[in-house]
Amino acid sequence: MINSWLKRAMENLFKKSEEKENFKKARQEWLYKGLEDNQYCEAECELCNHEEIRYEYIIVNSLNNNLMVVGSECIKKFTDDFKTDFYDIEGNLVNEKRLTKDKNEYFKKILSEALDKRLANSNNAFYKSIAEQIKKDGKLTPNQLKSLHNFYPTLEEMGRRAFKSVVTVSLKKEREQEQIAKLSQNELEFVSQFMSSQQRKRFGISLIK
Repeated sequence: MINSWLKRAMENLFKKSEEKENFKKARQEWLYKGLEDNQYCEAECELCNHEEIRYEYIIVNSLNNNLMVVGSECIKKFTDDFKTDFYDIEGNLVNEKRLTKDKNEYFKKILSEALDKRLANSNNAFYKSIAEQIKKDGKLTPNQLKSLHNFYPTLEEMGRRAFKSVVTVSLKKEREQEQIAKLSQNELEFVSQFMSSQQRKRFGISLIK
């Protein structure tokens, strides 16, 4: 029995594919092109018709060049729920791990642009070094992170989402752990947002929302 998602997906995919009867064969015509963010959630998933999708995964038909915008949940099903492999336009295998990587890379790009605009062009060498560190691996010491307490709220919503996705707290070294103990309550509340649940548990910190 065909489930409701597959029924809608078949109908919509056949409309833009050369193959009109076999869904798996029609699916093989399609290649992954990339990810775009629609922060206003105005798009609709063209595979399942779900409205107001945020992340638009673009697929292109290799036979007729038709395009489809697919939501984050549908692209996972389209990628992993079938036995045949799914590839991008350059011939690379696409799976859920790749899709997650693309979203992370997108966030890095957004944050990098914000940093270039706000910190990297600053005359302050300290802030320049923080911007470069974030671009390198996203890991900041508690003291580096607390210095961005006033910077973070000035970011637009997408910039804050990217910041939270990319930035993590480095606590491996003893001096970094000592910095946590010296933070004021306000500083700790800010820094703890970017700590992992394991880090907060280790230091006995409750995340304040």
